[in-house]
Amino acid sequence: MRTRKNVCPLIGITCSRVTGGAWGAYSLGHFMDYTFSDYSQAILNAGGAPVILPAAQDPKSLERILGAVEGLILSGGPDIHPRRYGEEPLAGLGEVDETLDRMEILAAEMAVARDLPVLGICRGVQALNVALGGSLYQDIASQLPDSICHTPKSDKAVNTHTVRIEAGSHLRRIMGKQEIWVNGKHHQAVKDPAPGLRVAARARDGVVEALEHPGRRFVIGVQWHPEGTWRDDAFSQKLFRSLVKAAANPA
Repeated sequence: MRTRKNVCPLIGITCSRVTGGAWGAYSLGHFMDYTFSDYSQAILNAGGAPVILPAAQDPKSLERILGAVEGLILSGGPDIHPRRYGEEPLAGLGEVDETLDRMEILAAEMAVARDLPVLGICRGVQALNVALGGSLYQDIASQLPDSICHTPKSDKAVNTHTVRIEAGSHLRRIMGKQEIWVNGKHHQAVKDPAPGLRVAARARDGVVEALEHPGRRFVIGVQWHPEGTWRDDAFSQKLFRSLVKAAANPA
């Protein structure tokens, strides 16, 4: 990979999908690829060049895309189908999108294999974990009834609970603190970390809030939403800047 001094590294951001309106009076609705602009704005602020990646991909197209970008964000979105980690659906499972599952899981596998810097956010840390062989809690409230509230009714810019960051982790070096406030909003969570991934942070109730891959330059997944707080939160800014820095400085 070529060095890109003084050039904004390209950071790919995966999309979610939503059903849009009909083309006309006699047509059905159709899927639209989308992602919240906060992701792109956070990357731009951190010195990167954001590029949106639609859900329609195959191995050949992803190989081409991942060969062109210098970093990847696996963004938030719907639940991952539990068949991806060998489970039957439970009552608390929400909306799933298997087209999105195929794309993001393949993208995560390929990015980690080629040592591309990866940041997983909310669904993104879950996709990363499943891609590498881990599993999820399908619904925290029903499977972990003694947990804190991980789905608060608050704005995305409001930090709602603390996480404790593991000593010696890459995330701890980035943040420089043992405990920080984050804006979690999720009803699923990592259950069994995938081989190769280690827990980097937990909530006070023990729920996994961050994973990382110690064998790669930069592979970190967080369960919270730093794209919602980067304007005022120094720790969110540090996370995006660390991704962009890793992308700008290939090994």
